[in-house]
Amino acid sequence: MTGWRIICDVGGTNIRIARSDGPKRFGELSLAQTAHCASLPQTLHDYWQQFADREHVLDVAICAAGPLDQGRITLTNSPLTVERESVSTALGGRPVVLFNDLEATAYAVPVLTQEDLQPVVAVSHPAPGPRLVVNVGTGFGAALLVQTASGWQSIATEAGHMTFSHLEPQAVTGRSATVALSVEECLSGLALGRDASKTFDQYTVSSAFGELFGAVCGNLVLATGAWGGVYLTGSVAAAWSRTRELSTFAAAFQSKGLMSERMKRVPVTEIVLPHPALVGLTTVGRC
Repeated sequence: MTGWRIICDVGGTNIRIARSDGPKRFGELSLAQTAHCASLPQTLHDYWQQFADREHVLDVAICAAGPLDQGRITLTNSPLTVERESVSTALGGRPVVLFNDLEATAYAVPVLTQEDLQPVVAVSHPAPGPRLVVNVGTGFGAALLVQTASGWQSIATEAGHMTFSHLEPQAVTGRSATVALSVEECLSGLALGRDASKTFDQYTVSSAFGELFGAVCGNLVLATGAWGGVYLTGSVAAAWSRTRELSTFAAAFQSKGLMSERMKRVPVTEIVLPHPALVGLTTVGRC
């Protein structure tokens, strides 16, 4: 028997666990609700124990929706914490590697094929350079992918917590106050507050979302130098993309002053392959 890896994507809504024996290959997918998970180490231990070849597990790769800090990730939109040492102990001392969820998703990009992608903003002469993965689901996240002499390097960000400032009227004083809202508070499942596919049935909602979404993605390209393209993923991004109301997104994405012509060479693509974060985890340390 050959060795295999346990891979796990811990999101704000769901936890996905699978087994992988090579890049872009995984199966035996298990799905659980994050809110109902009392102990991730125990959940992973129970998953591991169901297999007759459990002793052939080589390692564990986990990604989660939050920043990695000293061997642990506390989810941004959940009280759940993922700890490297406790997971390793639960799985017989096997090595455990942790990633931010978008960091893991970015590692999937180099192995994606045309069948895994859907154009959102197509360009005739794409520019070379780093690539950016943007997720809009329960929250908003982004990661940069850079090609180095030793291979692809993914860099996690917390782009969803960048803020906008706007003036809000105050009923008591009659004056306006400046209020800061994060990108995630404007563009995510948390912001929409209900089923995205139903929300985007309204043209005005889809158009307004697309305009703000395009502006944010364009700004992220300028800030990170991701001239090689933007890759969209996540349930909210997918629901919006299905409306095909993409013109306002493209206009806001490309309208960047002196950089507008350069932005017209930056493609935007939706990742339609299911579970791209898990796909990324199958490649880490193997490519």
